Amino acid sequence: MKIGLIQEGEVMPGNTVAQRYDEMIAEVELADRVGFHCWGTSEQHFTPPRFSVAAPEILYAAIARQTKNIKLRIMCSVLLQWNHPILVAERLATLDIVSKGRAELATARSNNLTTLAAFGVDPSQTRTQWEDSMAVLAKIFEKEYIEHDGPVWKIPRVPILPRCIQSPNPPIFVAASSAQSHKNAGEIGIGVISFDNYFGFDYLRECIDAYRSGAAEAAGRSLMPKRTDLLSVLIITAFCAQSKQDAVNKARDISLGYFNFILDLYAPLGKKISYEYLDKKILRLLDHRTDMDFLLTETPSVLVGTPDEFIKRLRLLEELGVEEVVMRIDGMPHEDIMRSIELIGREVIPAFKRTRELI
Repeated sequence: MKIGLIQEGEVMPGNTVAQRYDEMIAEVELADRVGFHCWGTSEQHFTPPRFSVAAPEILYAAIARQTKNIKLRIMCSVLLQWNHPILVAERLATLDIVSKGRAELATARSNNLTTLAAFGVDPSQTRTQWEDSMAVLAKIFEKEYIEHDGPVWKIPRVPILPRCIQSPNPPIFVAASSAQSHKNAGEIGIGVISFDNYFGFDYLRECIDAYRSGAAEAAGRSLMPKRTDLLSVLIITAFCAQSKQDAVNKARDISLGYFNFILDLYAPLGKKISYEYLDKKILRLLDHRTDMDFLLTETPSVLVGTPDEFIKRLRLLEELGVEEVVMRIDGMPHEDIMRSIELIGREVIPAFKRTRELI
């Protein structure tokens, strides 16, 4: 089991974006020292104060120079019409160079109707745009010159520089919430980050099975020159403390706040073409808007408690077939975040490192 960290620059009252960025850099430096496998942030627009990172590639470059071992995974680059895949590839290669081969790329097709509207994207077209962008990226990783004539992108023969240090391509992922998207990821040979699993452990198992099924059917084939076979789960709110009550008291507001943000985001999205799978699942959750116990016991999306409780939950996910968890530790005072990262590094990560060594 690998353990990663995701942060999105959530700005607390009385704080500034500039201050939060400085805090995040210090938090990632600590995560690097205590053994976290990867760190990343998402590309978000128009959603303050919960998300403040709109130009993640610049923040990654700053963090690359302050860290040594931690993988820097873009989580996620939205592969829609405002992010040309050539630009995505050039930025990824630049990060790979300045980080000395630690860059990774996760992709997404957006779940935010406000963002889609602001950039003029029809929600029914997001899958087509994502798929065509992935086809362009695959060509870029394979050859120095590319040309492409797809449903979205029309590219004459051009050279692509710089090139990634990791050849032929760094690890590539997609953020997925539907079972079908998990299966598609397995079929084309990319890793999957399973997110927004408020739908429960049974649904997570369904998604895991779909990914494994897709990978088996692919029989080693891959859209990218090199496959990425890794099943990761995003824990949307994580916080570790020495006592369960202290952890819950400090993380209650962020846990429930993020849960309700997701409900408000997905309820209208579930009415749109290609997102219908969300509709009934969201309806089931609406009765639990203020139910912290529900989040702690019935969903894989929230992990709040002591180191022993972290290890127990991660063992359960490991038994389901999860190979990595990425924990969102954000939206709380910097000092609390630092203590949580340190505690996970000192007492949780070593438990899984010992397991890998025994295997």
